[in-house]
Order: sequence, then C-alpha cells, then structure tokens
Amino acid sequence: MISTKYSTKNMCQIFGITRETLRHYERLGLLNPRFNPDNGYREYSYWDVCSLIDILKYRSLGYSLSDTKDAIFELTYPQIKESLEDHIEIYSNKLIQYDLLLKKATRDLTYFRHAQDHLGEIIEAETEELFYVPYTTNPKNPDFMHMQKAFDNLQFFTTALVINGDNHDLDCYVLITEKQYADFLKLHDGVIIPKFKAVCQMIDIVGRNPADETIVEDFRKKISRKYSRTFDTIYAILVTRFYDEEKRYHQYFFVFSKL
Repeated sequence: MISTKYSTKNMCQIFGITRETLRHYERLGLLNPRFNPDNGYREYSYWDVCSLIDILKYRSLGYSLSDTKDAIFELTYPQIKESLEDHIEIYSNKLIQYDLLLKKATRDLTYFRHAQDHLGEIIEAETEELFYVPYTTNPKNPDFMHMQKAFDNLQFFTTALVINGDNHDLDCYVLITEKQYADFLKLHDGVIIPKFKAVCQMIDIVGRNPADETIVEDFRKKISRKYSRTFDTIYAILVTRFYDEEKRYHQYFFVFSKL
C-alpha cells in the first residue's frame, strides 16, 4: 500500500495554518514529520495528519498546548472518557448561562422601551428578587472578593445605589443583579432584596453629574406627596449611558422604593 505524504505547503493549505505554527507544534513534540533525505524537505504522514486534527480539536475545546500534548500522548481511555464527561458538564452550564443571558437581555430591553416611552412617569410594579454586593476598596474587607467576582461577570451585573437604607455598614454604591443570576454564579454572600410592590420612575440625568442621593430627591418628593407618607430606602439602578444627537451625555436610572 502506498502511503500518502504531505508537504508543509499541503498541511498549511488543508488546515489553514501557517508554517510557523507547524514548526511550533514540531518544537513542542506534537508533530514529528519525516525529513526526505533526497531534498531535506519535511514530509507529513497519516499519523501527523491525525495528530494535527487532534491538536486543533483539543485547542477548540480550550485545552492549553501542554494539556493537548498530554491528551494525545499520555491520556488513557478512562481519562479521555472522564475529560469528555467534564466537557458535557461545561457545555450544560454554558447552555444554562446563555439561557439566563437571553432572559436578562429580554428583560433589559423592556427597561429600554419603558425609558423610551414612559420617561419620568411614576408607575407601580412588582420587582424581581434582587441581589447586590457593595463596592469596597479594602482588599481585607470580606466583600472585596465577592465584588471582584461580580466584576468578572459584568454581563449579569450593573451599577446601583442604595440610598438612605439599612446598608449594614456598607457603601451605598453596589453591583446589582437578579438573585437567579447570582445563584447561577454561586454568589451567596451579599444582600438580598425580596420581591415587593414598588413605586418606580425612569429618570434621565443629563451631563456627567455624579450619581448620588441628589438624583432621587425629586422622585422622593413626588412619591411622598402622591402616597402621603415618607419613603425610606430608595434604589437607583443604572440602565444605560449614552450620547444624543446633540452630543449631550445622558444617564438613565431606574429608581424605585417599596410601597
């Protein structure tokens, strides 16, 4: 049987990689092409082709080159099976993650539409169960680690303020999300805001004014007059920041308090 040999050019064309990539894999011991004694050129065999397919497969799964080498040359059948089981778990978690992100994007879009159509209106609504972790600049603070984890998952979190509430000696600047997202991220050390009926308003801060308790003063006055009572804790969640056609800077905050 005639054994097919592939040149460096053939390998680059077939797999869409560069000569330097092939040389790098060779230096790492991942590929071992034969040198033709007649012309000194490399010749890649069926084994090299299969190895390169494995290299690209393991790299696509997120393996490092070192782990890829182990997978090709060292792993036993039970170990490969265990690795595949691990990836099934990883992909299952990814499916859950993207499903949650789809839900979050859909919910965020409702806030954007509300801001477009009902900016400044006072309404009543049921809140979701929320979860927040405070900002802290002290690495020794137990909340610092949780804040960092929230920063690592900002696709789920946004900035918020908790104003005049029981902050448990925390700063009022927080990273907030729905509790279901925090549960998925296994973030349990934070403050939970149970569901409640709320009075809400989407407000627009024009310019680069700092977001502090002054942004909700007008909201507090309006709802106090409307409901003939005082309101303690006010939450202000950042929805978006943007420039308009006149290059003015806007900050949309969704502010609410418990009825």
